[in-house]
Amino acid sequence: MKKEKFFYFFLFLIVLFWGLYIRFDDVKVWDQNKSFYFYQELPLYSEYDSFFFARLALDIKEGLYRNGSADSFRFFPDNTLFVKKDIEEDFTPKYQVSGHFISFIWAYLSKLTGLELAKLTWWLVPFVAVSVVFPLYFYFCQLKIPWAGIFGGLVVVTSPMYWGRTNLMRLDHDILNLTLPFLIAYFFLKFFEETVEKKKFLWIILASFSLIFYQLWYGHPNLNFVLVVMFLIRYLLEKKIIWNKKDLIFTAILILPQVWYLYIGPFHLYSQVKTLVFNIQSPTSAEILFKDFPNIYMSISELQKLSFKEVFDFIVLNPVFGVVGLIGSFFVFLFYFKKLIFLFPFFIIGLLSFFSGVRFTMYLAPFIGIGLGFTIHLIFEKLFIYAKVFQEAYKQQITKLVVGTFLFLSIFLVQKPVLDYFSTPKIFAPLVRNMEFLKEAIPSNAVIWSWWDYGYAFQLYARRAVFHDGGSQGTPKTYFVARSFTTSSPEEAWNITSFISNYGLYGIAEILKKGVSAKELVEKIKEGKYVKKLETPVYWVFTGDLIPKFAWIHYFGSYDFGKKEGVFGSYITPSNCQVINKNIFSCQDLNIQLDLANGYIFTPRGTSFIKVLYIKEKDRLVEKKFKENGDYVVELIKTPTTWSIFLIEPFLEKTLFNQMFLLRKYDSKYFELVLDDFPHMVVFKVKSQPGG
Repeated sequence: MKKEKFFYFFLFLIVLFWGLYIRFDDVKVWDQNKSFYFYQELPLYSEYDSFFFARLALDIKEGLYRNGSADSFRFFPDNTLFVKKDIEEDFTPKYQVSGHFISFIWAYLSKLTGLELAKLTWWLVPFVAVSVVFPLYFYFCQLKIPWAGIFGGLVVVTSPMYWGRTNLMRLDHDILNLTLPFLIAYFFLKFFEETVEKKKFLWIILASFSLIFYQLWYGHPNLNFVLVVMFLIRYLLEKKIIWNKKDLIFTAILILPQVWYLYIGPFHLYSQVKTLVFNIQSPTSAEILFKDFPNIYMSISELQKLSFKEVFDFIVLNPVFGVVGLIGSFFVFLFYFKKLIFLFPFFIIGLLSFFSGVRFTMYLAPFIGIGLGFTIHLIFEKLFIYAKVFQEAYKQQITKLVVGTFLFLSIFLVQKPVLDYFSTPKIFAPLVRNMEFLKEAIPSNAVIWSWWDYGYAFQLYARRAVFHDGGSQGTPKTYFVARSFTTSSPEEAWNITSFISNYGLYGIAEILKKGVSAKELVEKIKEGKYVKKLETPVYWVFTGDLIPKFAWIHYFGSYDFGKKEGVFGSYITPSNCQVINKNIFSCQDLNIQLDLANGYIFTPRGTSFIKVLYIKEKDRLVEKKFKENGDYVVELIKTPTTWSIFLIEPFLEKTLFNQMFLLRKYDSKYFELVLDDFPHMVVFKVKSQPGG
């Protein structure tokens, strides 16, 4: 028996070290690309929200953080405006502890160790991410079904989704979002399994502290609420209605420390179930007010629904294992429901993967592994005994170990391709260098007007406020930023910038509440009906990542409020082009040839015509016209290291995005060029008033 326990523990260690290995294995890729993946010897973050948590940690270190006060970096100008009494929602982003505790931990660890925040992330994230294997292993060892815990850990740390959300340099909630609920559930289980009454106090105190930490870490009281409810249900199953004084003390130790947030858990749970399970939307008054503006969330991939097969693709790289694991997970709850009741809500969350979006596959991953592991116990300890096969204990034990090891190795091999995945920064060193330039070159009260993806990064590296970011992109502000980049009129773009800078979301809401439609408001803004001088310096910032994102930006910016749709406008960017003759480029990746002397594009489907060719070098722009009704505009842009080719449909030619970013053509009446580092970043200062 001891040898068997040692063997299980040995497999547990393999899972633990394998989870670490596949994350730290990315280091070799980062070292190979050090000039892009590191800035001033510090690694760069691999996820957009990581910039946010790192920035909060920096605010804490610098003494800027004031709990409950307005966050001066986010959602300008609403972070400076007073809340209007006739508007239900508060649009002012505030500093808060719940949900942001990760930043406090990083800030104080940085102070304690003297390490930079990025270095802490580099070393700590992989270790914290694989911590989920501990409660999984010990939970199911407690139930005497260790294969379930071992396989649960193996599948989750190697699942593509969990790897993707906990990889190198990804500072985010997800590194503990599976560990904490499993840990709390384990403490609950130990409480009920414990026979020594004094030790029960230890487990319930640990559970209570863990619940507080979970709330501070993730800030989702609905999840803590369901954990407490499952505990109470189990208590009722144990005690029925006969509770003594100690029972009341135990429940008080668990619940009373949670009262400060737990009371709103039922409402949050109701809202989540209604939305995610039954798809019943209950928009807020602001959402009703803004309903005619385009829904930005349609462009966010993690909100998209998946097919049955796609769900498994994000968890286990063999659909057979996925199906068997899913079936096995139902059986483990069937046989051990009373002991697994604390985990049941999270199993339900995982099952939402099949109905509500890709983000929930992370929660399903451990249960697929648990189901695979339980299948071994189900066969050898249930079915074989029932069928009177392998009733001898030693035969059952040996066969179970052999089959379990074989399945363990099979899962190991099936998941091994995850080793070939590698994380990359969401921002590269040249762009960080430019953000650092902005920190020094523009006024400290300046605000950055750009697309929302890098909002958090500007707050962290440039230390400047932004109009919207990854936590506030779902408002009409995002539409107006898209519109300003999509229009061909510098005057209209300035009018939009002036309106948003002076009125913000509160101003939009106030005007709409007076009965003005979204379409009417947009037309009035375009015409300059709300124009005011810019009291705060505003800088338009274009970055290279916006080129592939411009299809959606143009969709939102060209949104027709009558038809309720926009027009996609993409850049075609051939990347493998060679000069085969003078002025003739052969682009192998697209299987096309460009005749830039005569204005033709040769494709397998036939010949297309070039309307106009732009050749842009640092201080020189050459324009060569060909066919007025041509199919494409071709732009040949000189970068510091090479020439880049862009093909666009003619309707994109005059957009300010194309004119100001790619061609660096701008109206000096409204804008002033501050930085030209194409393709990384191009920055314009917006004039405080036209011609000013």
